[in-house]
Amino acid sequence: MKEPNPLRRPVGAALAMLLPTLCATLPAHAAEHAVTFESGLGGWKSIKGTSQFDWARQTGGTPSGYTGPSGAYQGEYYLYLETSYGNTPGKIAYLESPAFEEAISGMTFHYHMHGRQMGTLAVETFDGAAWSAAWRINGQQHTGYSSAWTRKRIDLAGRTVRKIRFKGTTGSGYQGDMAIDQVTVVTGEAPPPPVSASPWSKSGNNIHYADGDVGIGTNSPTADLSILGNLSRTLTGRVMASAGSTRVIGAETRFAEELRVGDSLRIGNEVFVVAAIQSDTALTVDAAPSANAVNAIAYTDGDLLSVETGAEKSALVVNRTGNVGVGAADPKAKLDVAGGVRIGNETACDEGKAGTLRYNAAEKAMEVCDGSAWTRSEGPEGPEGPRGPKGEKGDTGATGAQGPQGKPGSNPPSTITQCRICFRETEGSSQCQGTRSSCSGWASLRNKSPSWTSPFRDDTDNRSGGCRYQWKLECK
Repeated sequence: MKEPNPLRRPVGAALAMLLPTLCATLPAHAAEHAVTFESGLGGWKSIKGTSQFDWARQTGGTPSGYTGPSGAYQGEYYLYLETSYGNTPGKIAYLESPAFEEAISGMTFHYHMHGRQMGTLAVETFDGAAWSAAWRINGQQHTGYSSAWTRKRIDLAGRTVRKIRFKGTTGSGYQGDMAIDQVTVVTGEAPPPPVSASPWSKSGNNIHYADGDVGIGTNSPTADLSILGNLSRTLTGRVMASAGSTRVIGAETRFAEELRVGDSLRIGNEVFVVAAIQSDTALTVDAAPSANAVNAIAYTDGDLLSVETGAEKSALVVNRTGNVGVGAADPKAKLDVAGGVRIGNETACDEGKAGTLRYNAAEKAMEVCDGSAWTRSEGPEGPEGPRGPKGEKGDTGATGAQGPQGKPGSNPPSTITQCRICFRETEGSSQCQGTRSSCSGWASLRNKSPSWTSPFRDDTDNRSGGCRYQWKLECK
């Protein structure tokens, strides 16, 4: 457990302040009018239009499932447009700024549009006579509750703009809660300062310059640019923790979706490291808190660095776990590249470069340094492939030489080829009569020279005496 750094503020907000400074300072007569919605609408006015609901302040997630952010971009509160209870489709609600004395030259804000039934968010300007469209975006723009908010800057210089309003148009169903936060309006114009003027100064917004190094969230930068995470991203739901116990219990939380093991977690004024996540509503931290926390809001880090193209497509991201995404808005590995990777040649291979990859252009092969030499990694031999189809019959080959004479074979075994049944009269006379239906016993077929059967007397006429016969089976 560690105490939160008092210098910490949202990195996104700090970058928003720093990056314009890298190019030019704010015009001398320009003024910024920021509203964070932490304690109200800051002079802005919510107008229902055809909507059943106004733009409303919210902390944590929105009441509906599968839509809305998990928390504010900065602090605890943001504004959102409710799309449940029949407030769809095409229902319109406005959030209108106060009138400014000087012309509006630009604005920045952050928006979150998660939900498969998302509608349209637009910005309109008022010149004193009529409203005109300045920007719009339609449909789902964020894939999950915890997706990072998107920052939008609109340049309004050269126009006559006295007021600005957000126009929210609901989509096709309740999964369309759009949200906005951290709105800054710039008024007034002035020429840029002389080129020779230094753009650097110590900032009261946690951007620090020291001996050529820039720190965001730290006043002791150790590199050209040092960034310290800010623990400003609000988690969904509320948590409870007991003094002396490392277990944290949540209510309507999404720990498994919004956190990973190793993430920083702030509860109250204490900072912990997530040691294990048991479910969406239970986790353990690395140290026990010193005081009880009941129905508390928990915070974690947002992305450390986000660079987008002019079309608001992610170009480079360093997330809170240190994963780097090139063209990947939510990197899942230490390096996640949405596209091809070109690897050049490298000559040195020593212990300090073990594991380094290179492309050997001469051999047209990938190689890896094993700590002493470049080698090519080959996988194990694969299993034998399936048998191919039978080929066509080949031409008859030439007759071979006659082989040696074989040894004389043994005589084949005797084989029975013919059989016949014989019988003879052994006793009696020509007077023997009667139906001869009696049978003798069986004679074996294996015996090629069987003997006669036992004599058999035919006495079927019951007159005693009778004829006497014998039978036998002869085979050859």
